[in-house]
Amino acid sequence: MLENVLNRQREKQTSHKLIERLLAEHDFALRRFIRVRMNSSVDCDDVMQEVYMRLSQIEDLPAKLAGRLDTARNYLIQIASNLLIDRARRAQVRCADQHQGEYALNDLIAIDEPDRQLHNKRLLHQVECALQQIRQEQRQAFLMHRIDGLSYREISDNLGVSVSTVEKHISAALLVIRNSVDTAALGSNQHG
Repeated sequence: MLENVLNRQREKQTSHKLIERLLAEHDFALRRFIRVRMNSSVDCDDVMQEVYMRLSQIEDLPAKLAGRLDTARNYLIQIASNLLIDRARRAQVRCADQHQGEYALNDLIAIDEPDRQLHNKRLLHQVECALQQIRQEQRQAFLMHRIDGLSYREISDNLGVSVSTVEKHISAALLVIRNSVDTAALGSNQHG
């Protein structure tokens, strides 16, 4: 039992020394790779720390990299690339979560007020009119996503088009809807 614990501690020490050596050897190239893709040197240190953490979580790293130290730089860049992709996805989700529109909280608070009900009916009518203006494929993809709750992949499978095409359809539908609602809101603000 004690021997197993000591062996694990030695393995961790060996792994940490290897990680420190790899990061020191490839520091310049790795930082340059990260900075170019992030457009920020401030977050570069955070990503470098995440690379270190990711490497330290790999069991028996020295054995896995044995004989492959010539490709270690590529391995580090791949890890950094994956981390940057993860960060971009998280940022995209945060932006989407924060972009609730100007109606979000106030609408929830005052949803039963007669003025709010009238406003919501008008807003729904504007969305329905906007949906009638777009192409059938765009409308179908939009409704499958927003009403049926299907993922882009599921919509892609149902419509027999690529996920990229589904993204374009939904994006186009959202643009028309947003413009329609914004135009209507601008008109009602000028009259009201």
